[in-house]
Amino acid sequence: MSMPEPAAALLLDLDGTLVDSEGFHRQVFRNWFASRGWTATDEVLAGFTGRRADDVLTHSPGPWSGEDVPSMLAELLSAMNALPRPGLAVGAEDLLAVARVPLGLVTSANTAWARTCLGDLLDAFAVVVTRDDVTNGKPHPEPYQLACLRLGVPAGGCVAVEDAPAGVASALAAGVGRVVGVAGTFTRQQLAEAHVVVDGLEAVPALLQP
Repeated sequence: MSMPEPAAALLLDLDGTLVDSEGFHRQVFRNWFASRGWTATDEVLAGFTGRRADDVLTHSPGPWSGEDVPSMLAELLSAMNALPRPGLAVGAEDLLAVARVPLGLVTSANTAWARTCLGDLLDAFAVVVTRDDVTNGKPHPEPYQLACLRLGVPAGGCVAVEDAPAGVASALAAGVGRVVGVAGTFTRQQLAEAHVVVDGLEAVPALLQP
């Protein structure tokens, strides 16, 4: 996928993209499922990746159907607090240092989690769009649409980087000009809807150019 000119902005997902957190989150869900006596298959856990947990618990069928969503979210938060925090993904800090375009963080997490994971690196972002800023989370286009609106740039001139199909779908639906899937959390085949699929963040700087 070629772009006619250098990227107007770089839009980055957080969990699984900038932060090596997917193993962390899956363990949180495994522990929570076990506490509830539910079976946590890889397929079920993958359904939460890249999406707001309450969206999944509210709209997707599962053993949680009919349960109180706020109570389940409180249990998940408790399960999160019981585990050590994840670290940055390989190449994340270098990417933020070398990118010469405005940065937008587009995450299904909240601001507190972004700060916990990124620390002072969060200040490198001109715009931060979190789960609390949108009515509709990924895979809906609203998160990326809002990021582009706040940055004042056309979606077609931006590059978005995602590790999950839900995030890829969100960026594509928003009209982002170059959507990059980073394989790892999901396979290359599972990210095939992205314009480009790479093996790590080290490949992203070159994709900011035509």
